[in-house]
Formats: sequence, C-alpha cells, structure tokens
Amino acid sequence: MRAPFRQLAAIWDTLIYGAPYALMQYLVRSPRLLDPEKVWKLLMRQPPAGPVFNFFRFHHPPAFARRLLLASRMRQDHRLGIAEHYDVSNDFYELFLDKKFMFYSCADFPTGKETIEEAQTIKANFILGLIDPKPGEKILELGCGWGPMMRHIAATTGDPGSLTGYTLSTEQASYVQAKFGFNVEFKNFITGDYQPEAFDKVYAIGAWEHVRADDLDGVLKKIYQTLKPGGRFVNHFFAPLTDTITPGMFAAQVFFPGSMPPSHPSQFKAYEKAGFRVTHRSIHDYRPTLRAWFDNLVANRERAISLVGMKVFNKYVAFFPGSWRYFDDAQAILVRYVLEKPF
Repeated sequence: MRAPFRQLAAIWDTLIYGAPYALMQYLVRSPRLLDPEKVWKLLMRQPPAGPVFNFFRFHHPPAFARRLLLASRMRQDHRLGIAEHYDVSNDFYELFLDKKFMFYSCADFPTGKETIEEAQTIKANFILGLIDPKPGEKILELGCGWGPMMRHIAATTGDPGSLTGYTLSTEQASYVQAKFGFNVEFKNFITGDYQPEAFDKVYAIGAWEHVRADDLDGVLKKIYQTLKPGGRFVNHFFAPLTDTITPGMFAAQVFFPGSMPPSHPSQFKAYEKAGFRVTHRSIHDYRPTLRAWFDNLVANRERAISLVGMKVFNKYVAFFPGSWRYFDDAQAILVRYVLEKPF
C-alpha cells in the first residue's frame, strides 16, 4: 500500500476501530520490510499522557460501538480465523518455536535465564503433572498444535494409542499425523459433538482462546459430559481481565480474526455452573516467551521471508511486541486450571 493511502487508512482505522488496531494495521501494511528492533522499541515506548491521547487509546471507539464491531467478527466460522493464523507454513513456525517440542503457547521462565527449549520443557512437565496421565487412560487434547504435549504424554505412559487430538488447522493435522502417527481429527472442538463419558482426561494448551463468550457454557457442558466421573479438564489459556472490550483487545482481530475469549472472571463462574470443581489455578507470565519468539524470528528473517514472504514476516514482527504490550498493560492474564468432575 502506497504511503498516502496507508496513512489515510490509518486515520480511518483510528476513527472506526481505535488507535491500537490502527497502529497494528499500519505496521502490517508496510510496503517495505519492517525494522524489527524499531518496531519493538516503538511498541515498548511509554505513550505520552494527556486527555486527548488517552481518549483515543483507551476509550475510542465508544464501548457500544466496540461491541457492535466485534459482534460482526464473531459471526464468522471459527475455522477461518484459525486457518488464517496457523495455516501459514509449518517450516515458518519451526524457525521461532522451540526446537524440542514446537509449543506455540506460553513457556515458564522461573529464573529468566532459561532458553526457550528449557522453558518449554519446564512448562511441559508442569502441565504433565496437572494431567497426571496413566497408561490405558483415554486422553483428549483440544487444539493439539504440532503435537508437543501428545508426544510428552506418550513418552511418559508408553501408550500413544490412547491419545486423541482435535485441530482446525490442516497444516498441523497433516504434520502430526505424518510425523508422529497420532490419532488427530480435523474437528471443531467448540461446535462438534462428544461421546458421553469417553475420556478420563481432557486438556487444552493455548486453544481455549478461540472459545467465544457465546460458546462458553455449551462447550463446557460437552466437556463435562464426555469426561468419566472423577475425570479432569486441564486448561492453559489467557483471557481478558474485564468484560469491557478495550481498544487493545479489539486490536487482536488483526492477528486472530473471529477470536475473542470471555473474561477470566466470567470463565471462572462458567466452570462452577458446568458442575466442575476447581482444584488448581496458577498464573504465568507470557512476556518472556513472546520476546524469545521475536528474537528467533528476527535471527532467521531471511529464511522466514523466503518461506512466507515479506508481508507475513512483517505481520509477526508486529504481532509479538504488540502481544507483549497487551500483557504488560495488564489487559489479560495467563492461567492454568485443573477442573475435576465429581464422582
């Protein structure tokens, strides 16, 4: 997009969708290769204070307009937004994800000095303890990605045949089936049907963010019903801290169109409404993971551009620091829950 039209589009986006959305779109529409470090510094910079600037940053468009604009996005099929983000290139994701697992979800950096591979191993072991898998147990993963946790569980139990994964990414499904031979189904875990009392354990790692507010009660009911008595649902996800749709939250539509998780307080209430008993909750920090992915992507920029082109590369160069800022502004929280179905 030529400079004058790009600037006019940014003004339009600011007026209609808000400043955070406009800034993300402005970066993504760059006709030239973005300078990663300049983008990172730009998004880390403390914005100037002042009533006019703060109005456009936090309060424009008005809350009712944000709800209407978002409602139109939420009517699209879940699969479309997921395909747009994940069906880019498996080789592209391999450039910046950890080399051991290929987790595309928050890792654990207890000291801050861990490599991304070490941090993802710590996370994998943490979640493994929450799932507590046993040989012979039927275990389902919702949104299985490139199969990292399925591999970790199979290595622990020696029983890969008891694992099932659901995904809406054709790239990921093909990757996991061809490379590891797991039972992975191309299925929407939000709208699909479940067999009653079919699984001992169900878990989701970074997939629950695609569950919309209108989906929440229904999918929780289905997961509750598909668990055997005494079964558990382990959920690792991030969610907004408030029910108010902030302009910063709306900016996420640039990268995940059609996805907007319900707030954390509303999710907690929905768990109890579904009949679950909460036995674990922990809070984790997404920012070090986002920085590690950004650094890996930048270090492999030439290969990345050769795989997906400059436009997609620019999009992720904006996505990682934009997400870092989102968490640093305390607009969302990364949590892990264990929800048990009583006997």
